[in-house]
Amino acid sequence: MNGLAIALVLLASAQSGDTRVGSRLDPATRKVANADTSGSDATLYRFVECAVARREVKVKAAIDARNEAAYQKALDSLSDVQRCAASAYVAEDASVLTVTSDRGTMRGFIGEAFVKKEPKRAAGLAPLPLQRTYVRDWYEITGRARPIDEMATCVADTNPGGIVALLKTRIGSSDEKAAVSALAPSLGQCLATGYKLNTNRLGLRTALAEALYHRAFDPAPAAGAAQ
Repeated sequence: MNGLAIALVLLASAQSGDTRVGSRLDPATRKVANADTSGSDATLYRFVECAVARREVKVKAAIDARNEAAYQKALDSLSDVQRCAASAYVAEDASVLTVTSDRGTMRGFIGEAFVKKEPKRAAGLAPLPLQRTYVRDWYEITGRARPIDEMATCVADTNPGGIVALLKTRIGSSDEKAAVSALAPSLGQCLATGYKLNTNRLGLRTALAEALYHRAFDPAPAAGAAQ
């Protein structure tokens, strides 16, 4: 299962001091569509970040999972995240927001949120020598093409600072585009021979974010780093 739908309970500013008047429907109990879908990726990231802040252990279990059963069980922690301020992202009177995401994006956003929550862990990583191959036991659960995860792992090893710089940019921004361009040499040397990189910027960002997360928070055993 690569798709995911999440219902997020929001803490909207319009709810403060709200009272029921006549037959008026209470905003706290009605569902409204997101008024602006142009920032849906940034909106989803915001709520993943909120979930990490409020349910850190449970959300971490999702990205650390190595099998489908453990992954699906951990995803329950993202299904009813409450008290997340959202007025800057969705309509002010929204009380429930439903978002959908593919697995790779969701995992990458979780990774990015942890990297930003403890920035010193990623900032302190030194570049490692380029290895001939990269094998990790989390590849099978990401939903991505294996060469993408291998490339992302290689970049996280050889140029972690470049990924850190990318994750400091706003999703979909011109700064993000510039950061991806700056990573081009690392992407080129890490991409498997004969494989054509066919992913958008968000797909690349989230793959790199997950790889950096694993290096900083969930590193491979030393013996398996250069299989």
